[in-house]
Amino acid sequence: MIDAAVRLGKTQAEFERGYYVMDLLDVLDADKRVKAGELLSDLNTATMAQTTNVDAYRKYAESLQQTAGFSAPDKPQFDRKGFEQLRDMMRAGMR
Repeated sequence: MIDAAVRLGKTQAEFERGYYVMDLLDVLDADKRVKAGELLSDLNTATMAQTTNVDAYRKYAESLQQTAGFSAPDKPQFDRKGFEQLRDMMRAGMR
């Protein structure tokens, strides 16, 4: 209990009176995600990006993103119909 209180920045008395035991894991998981997000922010300005081992950096950043709850963005799909419309508009403007 003391370790969890220290991790959350609370005294043991505040911790014992303010949290239910069943909520502790959720609170600690949320705290872990927030701290991982903060680490990602720090990592953007850190010098690790300048290291020669790019794969190690990428794995580390991906693990922090996963812990923080960030998902990889979906790959954009090619819009064939929109492309055809744009091409037709450009052809019409060139005449």
